[in-house]
Amino acid sequence: MLKKYFLLNLILISSIGFSQNTKGEVQFQTPFTDHANNTKAIKKISDHLQDYVIIGLGEGTHGTKEFNEIRSEISKQLINKNNFRIVAFESSYGDAAFLNEAVNSDVDLKAALKKYMTSIWQTKEIHTFLEWIRGYNKNHKDKVIISGFDTDALMRSAEILKKTDNFGKDYSEMTAEIQKKAVLQDEMWEKQNDQSFRLDMKAVIKNGTEGYLLTKKADSLYGKKMDLNSKLALQHLELGFKIPYEASKKNYDVSRDFIMAEMIKNIQSGYNKKMILFAHDGHVALKPILVDGMGGYLKEKYGNQYYALATSTVSGTYSATADPRAVKNNKYSSYPLPEQLKNSWEEKLGSKKSENYFVDFRSSNEEIYGKAFKMRLLGYNPVTPATEKFTITEPLKLNECFDGIIFIKHTNAAEHLSTD
Repeated sequence: MLKKYFLLNLILISSIGFSQNTKGEVQFQTPFTDHANNTKAIKKISDHLQDYVIIGLGEGTHGTKEFNEIRSEISKQLINKNNFRIVAFESSYGDAAFLNEAVNSDVDLKAALKKYMTSIWQTKEIHTFLEWIRGYNKNHKDKVIISGFDTDALMRSAEILKKTDNFGKDYSEMTAEIQKKAVLQDEMWEKQNDQSFRLDMKAVIKNGTEGYLLTKKADSLYGKKMDLNSKLALQHLELGFKIPYEASKKNYDVSRDFIMAEMIKNIQSGYNKKMILFAHDGHVALKPILVDGMGGYLKEKYGNQYYALATSTVSGTYSATADPRAVKNNKYSSYPLPEQLKNSWEEKLGSKKSENYFVDFRSSNEEIYGKAFKMRLLGYNPVTPATEKFTITEPLKLNECFDGIIFIKHTNAAEHLSTD
């Protein structure tokens, strides 16, 4: 009897799958350069997204060509037809502000992308997307704004403050001091890619605390007089120094995802425009998945006006860097995706007859999306036996963590720009 019970349960577990109901699902083809076959599909996907204020377009790996391509195509549709005007990346605000200037000029856009953006975005796919935005902006008064919400680099936000020179000597001296703090914090981050470097955490905390207090003072004295770009740069610096400042008070509850969500709120409310985010699945998620999940903080602020879209794959290759810190000059290589996990979301999503598809969980009635399975998320580092456990989530319900998902069965490594 006991053996029959276990056998019955095994049959039930193995039979969990998809019904024939495809409500809320859109199928598409790869490659995405085949516009004739995918134009209708991209429009259908964007139709599900058009009414939101902020859309988080996630990526299951930081190094997948197709994830970059389909998010770019969706973004073009949202910009063209649905009045989205901010495209923000998981990269520094100050750097992205300088890239925004480059997009709206005639400078070499590849060189600007390599100079100003974190290396994960220095790909042919993102360059193609930015070229499209450049063309769009030349023909429209209501231009697309390129922005960033991470705090991995602060120096160029300090440069933005220094460009404002109409507040007098005290302001100039204060911003010069803020710049020194920003440069030192950036150096401490970047030097961690040198195996011989030993991080002085006391120095990080001291420097960050002093920087935070300076930015708070600058805000109180000059914040209301600043133009929007300078104000956002100052807020970015304040948030960038906030974690070491809180650490000085033995408060370790302020996370990177919380900081990024705060910066996104500042950008969106400052411009009062609809916004698209390019970031990792773990960051756009509505609940903590391996990381804290900035999407959960955005959900608290925007409610149903925020939409979290994940992307996932199961076979092919991905690009990654062996450096422990993502900076602007990482070198990337292509790696085969790890083997499919048994009884995982990748296994379930890959079992559908259609190989490439989008599902909107808000309109789908497929019960399986409310089941809990483990999932694999890859960052910018290659998976090794020592690090593999950090890429596998606890069992999670997809429809609680995201509002929708794009699944592409076979994908390829992102095509990074040359380092010449």
